[in-house]
Amino acid sequence: MPQKDSCLDDILETSEKLENMSQNKDIETIKLSDIIEKMIEINSIVRIEKIFEEKIVSGNPVVNVVVNDGSARGLLSLWSEQIDLLNGINEGDAILIENAHAPKKYKDRIHLALSKSGNISKYESGLPSIDELLKNSNAKKNDFSRKLISELKEGMGAELRGLIVAIHSKEPYFPVCDKCNKKMVLKKGYAICKCGNKVDEEDENLKWLFLCTCTLDDGSETIRTTLNDNTEYLEFKELKRIIIDDENILDVLNEKMLGLDILASGFTIYDEYLKDTAFRCNSWNKINVMDEFNNKLKG
Repeated sequence: MPQKDSCLDDILETSEKLENMSQNKDIETIKLSDIIEKMIEINSIVRIEKIFEEKIVSGNPVVNVVVNDGSARGLLSLWSEQIDLLNGINEGDAILIENAHAPKKYKDRIHLALSKSGNISKYESGLPSIDELLKNSNAKKNDFSRKLISELKEGMGAELRGLIVAIHSKEPYFPVCDKCNKKMVLKKGYAICKCGNKVDEEDENLKWLFLCTCTLDDGSETIRTTLNDNTEYLEFKELKRIIIDDENILDVLNEKMLGLDILASGFTIYDEYLKDTAFRCNSWNKINVMDEFNNKLKG
């Protein structure tokens, strides 16, 4: 039996890599952040962030792969024989996606699928390592600089200025069980939880939580935002008294908050109920017009 020439194998392997690079050089690629729904004939260079276990959907095997190129994250679905394309490819590797299409958005990440002639392959890329890409993503989340609503993407931190144009919560202020941390129901003179915990409504140790879902409008777009009790604008002792006295808290909040110009600091999430991005506040307050004026002078 003839012996294998390792030197020749190395030459052939190098030649194949160079040929692939030469072929790939002329391929027009697009960043994940520039891909929109229903786009076709997509070529993109990305790193693999995570490869999920194979599962069966509608009788067919599928493997979902989270990809990241620094501009955005995407979800690539490989079906049936396409799964074999992952052979020799690992998490962290850079790959070239060829001839894919974008059927939909998934949690504000573009969802990609290969066409029948589509392909993925390892690629010599100048992209940062996956650890660096994730580190940069976390830095974006913790960057609470001023942004427009139209600029927001999932996981992005921001400070927003906008008007509250709608209030959606029917019970924005409520007691919380100290045993199981769930919402309690107010009865005459006490609050009770499904776990059986019962507390006098006037008990100073009874924890109350303010979570008010509103729509915020800054002129560029609107977004649903959940305002919390980390604010100096509302007097929560007074809100508690209103609820205990069985008055309509929504009438009070509509009068105090509708049309209010606020600054909200927080981050963008994907809301499963809305099937859209939403903004979760860390803190918020009524805008200080003089502070805004002075900041513009400094800028």
